[in-house]
Amino acid sequence: MGRILLTACALCFILACGGPFLVFPGGELSGELVSQPVGDWSFADDAFVDLETRPGDPYSVELNYVVEDGNLYIDPAEGRRWLDYIREDSRVRVRFGGKVYPATAVLVGEPGELEGFDPERFVYRLDSRAP
Repeated sequence: MGRILLTACALCFILACGGPFLVFPGGELSGELVSQPVGDWSFADDAFVDLETRPGDPYSVELNYVVEDGNLYIDPAEGRRWLDYIREDSRVRVRFGGKVYPATAVLVGEPGELEGFDPERFVYRLDSRAP
């Protein structure tokens, strides 16, 4: 009974928060949509970023990120569902501090190409775009 209650509570929270929750993927990100493109992501200081892929049927995840020289990077592992979605459609949205930013995922490194990133992962830069 306890496991069912815990699962039900987690499901309610996931649906209510408008995005992913810990290791559970979510749907469309909720929050204030930022209409101005971002030129420098250095303000991003959240522990994780919420990333939304697949604009037609939003799928979102919570993940690590890197900001370097004002650019925002993610390094997905092969086999992740959301990486497949990015490969199909590079339009994404990210959420920091309750604000949602439209972006485009641009492949900037194959595994092992960029110093400072996991040598077994692809590296994507998220370029801000207008909504």
